[in-house]
Order: sequence, then structure tokens, then C-alpha cells
Amino acid sequence: MKVILVEDETIIAEYLKSVLEKMGNHVRVLFSGNLDFDSYLNQHQPDLVFLDINLESKTTGIDLARACKNKGVPFVYLTSYSDPKTIGEALQYEPLSYMLKPFTEEEVFKTLEVARIKISQNNGNQFLNLKEGYDTVRIKLNDIRWLKADNVYTEISTNSKKFIHRKPLSEMMDLLPSTNFIRVHRSYIVNMDKVVRVGADYLEIDNERIPVSRSKKASILDKIDTD
Repeated sequence: MKVILVEDETIIAEYLKSVLEKMGNHVRVLFSGNLDFDSYLNQHQPDLVFLDINLESKTTGIDLARACKNKGVPFVYLTSYSDPKTIGEALQYEPLSYMLKPFTEEEVFKTLEVARIKISQNNGNQFLNLKEGYDTVRIKLNDIRWLKADNVYTEISTNSKKFIHRKPLSEMMDLLPSTNFIRVHRSYIVNMDKVVRVGADYLEIDNERIPVSRSKKASILDKIDTD
């Protein structure tokens, strides 16, 4: 998996990074919350984020958790505190789990396995809700194959039918979880769970070839290698 770790205690950050990498994950470390975290999530599209609740920065781990929840990115809290007030405030953004410092390699392994299971379950039960006049159309995320830009509209291809929605592709990206939906071309977003072949300049989904921008190829291969 692609993991982002936000932890301002260097020793803990390096230890957790080494344990996660030992388990086959690709890990990026941030030692502060003082950055445009929304943009960082969009750029790196992690499968999972580990957040220290009590960062020594203007932006707290709970602030970053809000960004994760809004983007649909699953996360796990790291904390030295077990008091009900701190945990209660933190839980409002629905983390997958939390680890109490100091933690062992075994605890990291168990937390990661629980996270994998919950991510898989959540992806299977989530929907894309689209307003169509007075109606709401609910499309199961697992059924979506790809989305294609069509001026101010977006064409959505699913396992059973296609939808046309009046919203540009860039805005549609904000509605989809970055764990498995990637913008691979200026005109396409794909569900990476549906990809069966990666070519030199295309992805194949159900015998359809989706063009891939040269600038996106590395991130696509990285996503496949870390899943």
C-alpha cells in the first residue's frame, strides 16, 4: 500500500516507517502538519495515512484527519494520550483505528491488517451519489470502471450501464476515494481495481483501452506495485 506517515517525533517516525516498509508498503513521511495537506493527498493519493494527533505545529493531527475524511482517505491515529476527552474529539472523524505510543512491531502489523480489511469492506459498500434534478442517483463505487471528460459533463462507465452527469471531471475527482480512483489522463479517471493490463501508453479494462499520460505512468506503476 501507499502510506503517508505524519509524525513529528523523528525516532518514532523512522521506526514506524521501517516497520511499514518491512511489510512491503511504500511510505512517505511528513514531520509537520504545516502544509497544504489537501493538495498533498491529491498529489500522492495514499491508500492509508498514519496521523500523530498531537503535532507540534499550527495544524493538529485532528485537523489533518478532517482533510482525510473529506477526501475519503482512510487513516489511523498515533497518540501518547489515552484520556477520554482527547480520544473523543479525535474519533469524530472516524479513523480506522488508533495506536497508543509506544507501540511494537506486532501492534503495527495487527493494525495494518485490520486497516486492510476495513478498507476492502468500505470500498465494497460505498456509493457515488449524484444529484439529477430532484432525484439522487446512487452508483456503487465497485461498479465504476472509468470516468471520461466531455466538456462540462462527465461520462461514467459502470459494469452494467453508462451515466452522463453535468459536472466536470476535475470536480468528480473530489467525490471519489483516492485509494483506488486515479486520474490517468486529462480526460480519464479509472478505478484501478478494474485494470487488467498496463501497456506502454494505455490501461486495459474489460477489453477497452484507456489512454495514459506520460506524466502519470510512474504513479500508476507505483500504485500497482504497492497494492
